Amino acid sequence: TQDFDINENDVLVFLHIQKTGGTFFGRALVKNLDVDPPCVCQPFGNRCKCLTYRKKLWLFSWFSTGWKCGLHADWTELQNCVDQRLDQMEGSHRKRRLHYITYLRDPIKRYISEWKHGGTWRQSLHMCNGKPATFEEIPFCYENRKWKGVSLDEFLGCPHNLANNRQTRMLADLRLVNCYNKTGMSQEKRDSIMLESAKHNLKETTFFGITDYQNYSQALFEKTFQLSFLEDFEQNNQTQAEKVDYSKYTERLKENNHLDLELFQFAKKLF
Repeated sequence: TQDFDINENDVLVFLHIQKTGGTFFGRALVKNLDVDPPCVCQPFGNRCKCLTYRKKLWLFSWFSTGWKCGLHADWTELQNCVDQRLDQMEGSHRKRRLHYITYLRDPIKRYISEWKHGGTWRQSLHMCNGKPATFEEIPFCYENRKWKGVSLDEFLGCPHNLANNRQTRMLADLRLVNCYNKTGMSQEKRDSIMLESAKHNLKETTFFGITDYQNYSQALFEKTFQLSFLEDFEQNNQTQAEKVDYSKYTERLKENNHLDLELFQFAKKLF
């Protein structure tokens, strides 16, 4: 249990990893959480204002602040950005207690979901050590703006696909592996450092949920922050990933997501 008070200096920072059910959770934070004062949402659209009685922000997420640190900003990007952006939005500096929260999902289902989604998130900056990743460091896997209609075989076959081990990469401190520059370090060493960093940072989060265990995740959030959701979360087992027969690709899926699979096992034990 955290001594959490939205009307003091506590701020929730939601690290939203693609295709982990983060949109549902993010919407629940602004529309379904019993807080005082409640978030004020636009009648049409997704944006909500989540302010304390002193007109300070208590939630840093897409639904509340927008992508102020970049589209689907990862741990590395958020670390060097959140406080500055909050200062800008509030018009002054204050000492805050940042509580990082995130969601993880079964890596194979998450990967299949990303493939089915077809999104490329081209606008993501992948900032690290003060500069965005270069095209040479992360070449595109696709020629069009959307990567829709590609086969799973093709999706698995692109060595630069950011879907591979996405959860590990987005939770790791990429400065430890020279950001996206893969020269000067073996892939094995890079993988090992990233995985250990992701595990460490996951342990340091104030809360993380698991998409595959929605009821437990809700209960854990409510117990951690002493806050309640107005409506209970529902477990959705009819997702895009559930409808796909990927049995003949199982080994390749595991190979492409070997770090995420290990991270997920670690997460389930922590959970």
